[in-house]
Amino acid sequence: MKKIENIEKFLISESESLNNILTLMEKGAERILLVVDDNKKLLGTITDGDIRRELISSGLNASSNAQKIMNPNPIFSTEKEKERWSSYFIENEIEHLPICVDGKIVKKIIRFSPEKNNILKKVSVLIFAGGKGVRMGEKFSNTPKAIIEINEKSLIARILDNLENEGFYNISIALNHESEKIINYLNEKFRNNSFNFIIEEEPLGTAGALFELSKQDGVEENILAINSDILFQSNLTKFLDHHIELENDITVGTAKYSYKLPYGVVNEETVDKFSIEEKPIQRFNVLSGIYIIKKKILDSFETAKLDMDNLIKTSQEMNNSIGYYDIGSKWMDVGSEEALELAKKFINSDLI
Repeated sequence: MKKIENIEKFLISESESLNNILTLMEKGAERILLVVDDNKKLLGTITDGDIRRELISSGLNASSNAQKIMNPNPIFSTEKEKERWSSYFIENEIEHLPICVDGKIVKKIIRFSPEKNNILKKVSVLIFAGGKGVRMGEKFSNTPKAIIEINEKSLIARILDNLENEGFYNISIALNHESEKIINYLNEKFRNNSFNFIIEEEPLGTAGALFELSKQDGVEENILAINSDILFQSNLTKFLDHHIELENDITVGTAKYSYKLPYGVVNEETVDKFSIEEKPIQRFNVLSGIYIIKKKILDSFETAKLDMDNLIKTSQEMNNSIGYYDIGSKWMDVGSEEALELAKKFINSDLI
């Protein structure tokens, strides 16, 4: 999304003539005009499509003005709904969104990239939220791991906000343990969203829900799968673009992870010669819990019980194209009670 600068040239009155409208549309690269009153209150919008529709339905002439041509029920949003802006573009198939304050006073116009829209139409999202959280401690023994709150926001809510901010909208959630609690929580916190819930009557493994989702109607050619017990900050659209560009069957998201050994290390050079390295830092590329899988490869598996490592290993043996994408170091696994305290500091550090 990009803010359009100098919006004054896109604002016109109801009395603006057809000739002026056509001139402004021809000069402007955005191909949209906003009809406003003297206080800049939004009354309607005009696009190429509106002009064509009016021309076909009732005809236009030199006396036609903006009031006759405009769409009197324009789609707009507010700053308070910023997290839903991407959804407005996708759901309504629009390229521009007026942002208003104090009712319908136009403040700015946001433009959405059609190229990005096309990419997002090629993916369904699946969040794994069926874990019991046995390592989360007695305090959370009756709370599903996905809805444990860290600094007043749950793990799954953070993931859903990330997805919504980037425009992902075809979202399924795999559930098992305490599924009703999670469904009630999401229905309360995300009232404007519609999720597809896949409820596992018995655990299907870390990737079993992928198999179940792939059999449903309306699933796109790629599935973005995300564990619900992680914190991360990464551009998932770039991840998807990388996966599509390389034509991978599976792309594994990797994260930078470092660990400082609490001891000095002896590095042997010869039998009688060595060096000492004081508490070195070990660096690794680890599995982030984020994957993109082509739906078609799931057709090769006959059982719904499936672990992610077996899916990847078997796919390699079948000579499928397997790649990886580095999501960076702004990532953390929150799968244990100890990790919860670290996660609070992690979030407060502005890394997330």
